Amino acid sequence: MEGIGNKFYRFLINLGNLRIRYTSHRNFLILISFIVGVIAALAAVALKVSVSFFEHRAEAMNNWMGSNWLSAIFPLIGTGLSLLVLTRFFKGRLSRGIGFIIQNIVINKGRIEKRHTYGHIITAALTTGFGGSVGLEAPIVATGAAIGSNTGRDLRLSSKDTILLLACGTASGIAAVFNSPFAGIIFVLEIFLLDFSIPFFIPLLISTATATVVSQLIYPGKFIFTASESWNVQAIPFYICLGIACGMVSVYVTHMVEWIEGYFHKRAMSWKTWLLAGIPLCAIIFLLPGLYAEGYSTITQLLSGNYTALTSHSLLATYSDELWAVVLMALLMILFKVVCAVLTICAGGNGGVFAPSMITGGLTGFLFAFIINETGIYHLNTPNFIITAMAGVLAGVMHAPLTAIFLLAEISGGYKLFVPLMIVTAISYFITRKYVKYSVYHKSLVERKILNDDHLPDHF
Repeated sequence: MEGIGNKFYRFLINLGNLRIRYTSHRNFLILISFIVGVIAALAAVALKVSVSFFEHRAEAMNNWMGSNWLSAIFPLIGTGLSLLVLTRFFKGRLSRGIGFIIQNIVINKGRIEKRHTYGHIITAALTTGFGGSVGLEAPIVATGAAIGSNTGRDLRLSSKDTILLLACGTASGIAAVFNSPFAGIIFVLEIFLLDFSIPFFIPLLISTATATVVSQLIYPGKFIFTASESWNVQAIPFYICLGIACGMVSVYVTHMVEWIEGYFHKRAMSWKTWLLAGIPLCAIIFLLPGLYAEGYSTITQLLSGNYTALTSHSLLATYSDELWAVVLMALLMILFKVVCAVLTICAGGNGGVFAPSMITGGLTGFLFAFIINETGIYHLNTPNFIITAMAGVLAGVMHAPLTAIFLLAEISGGYKLFVPLMIVTAISYFITRKYVKYSVYHKSLVERKILNDDHLPDHF
C-alpha cells in the first residue's frame, strides 16, 4: 500500500509541474476534481459491493438454516475485529463519523491525515460486512473527504482549493452510492456549511457527474426504486400527518443517539465496552432479523409489496400473514434500528446514522400507509409513503431538508413525488428543529466550541 501511495504522490507532483507549464489554475482544478471523483467513486463502490456480497451470503445462510441465530452473532465478531484495527493498528487515531471532517475544515484548513483514505474502508467493511447495523455513508464520506484533502495537500494547493477537493471527494462518494450527483453536492453544502459560488460549484459538478458514471459502469445494483404512480392531491392530508409522524420519529432518533453515545462516551473504548454494547446488539438482531447490516434490503422488499420480510427468520415467522405481527415488527424495528446503530458504533464498529435514519423513515412510512389501508379510511400508495417518509426522517435527523428531498427524488427515479417530499420533509424538519436545535453532526462541535451559531445557517 505504501508503494502505491508513493507512486500516486509522484504522479501528483508531475501533474502539478504540468499545471504550471501548460494550463490555467481553474482548468487544473477541474481536471483534479475529475480524478478525485473517479478515485472516490471506486472506493465507495468497492466498499458497498463487498458489504452487499457478505450480506447476501448471510441471508442465504439464514434461509438454509431456517433461523438467524448464527448470523446474529456475526456483528459481535465484526465490531471486535474493527475494534482491534482501531486500537492496535491506528492506535485510536482514526476519527469516526462526519463531525471530524467539519472540525478539520473549520480549524485545520481542510487537512485530513492520510490514514483516513483507507482506514474507514477497512473498519467499515469489517463492521457492516459482519452485520453491524449501521450505514456506510459516513465511512464513504470520510474516505472521499480524505482523498480530496490529501490530493490538495500533495499538490501544495491553497486551503481554499484543498477544501474544494475535500468537498468533491465527499460529494462523489454520495453520488456513487446513490446515483444522485445533485444530492451529493447539496449534502456538502448543507452539512459542511460551505458557501456556494459558481467557481466552487463547477468542480463539484464535474466530480459528482464523473462518480455517477463510474458507479453506473461497475455498480448497477444500487438502491433505486421507481415510483409507480404519481401523488394524489386527495392524499395531501395524509402526507401532512406523515410529516408530523416523521418529525416525532426524528426527535426520538436524535435523542437516542445522544443518550446512548453519552453513556458510552464516559468509558474508554475497550473489550469491556465491546461486550457491553455488542451483546445487546446481537440479542436485538436475533429478535429483529431485519435490523441486520444496513437494512436497505428490507426496504426494497417492502417497496415491492413483500411484507413478510418484516417477520422473516424471526420468532413471529409463522404469523407473517397476521396483521398484528406485521404492525408489531414494523413498530419494534422503528424503535430499535437507531439503538442497534449506536450500539454498533459504541462496540467499536465504524459507520453512521445516515442509513439507519432512512431505514427508520421507510419503516415509518410503511407502517403509516399499512394501518390506513387496513382501516379502509382511504387507499394510500404504500411505496410513495415509504419514499417520502425516508426523506422526512433523514431531513429531521441531519437538519438537511434539501439533501433529503433531492436524494429521495433521485433514488425514486424522477420527480413524481417532489411535492409530497417537500411537504413531509418541511413539516418533519420544523418539528425536529423545535425540540432539537443542532443536528447529530453539529451538536458535539457546538458543545466543544468548535462551531457556534455564526457558523450555522440561519434556520427559522
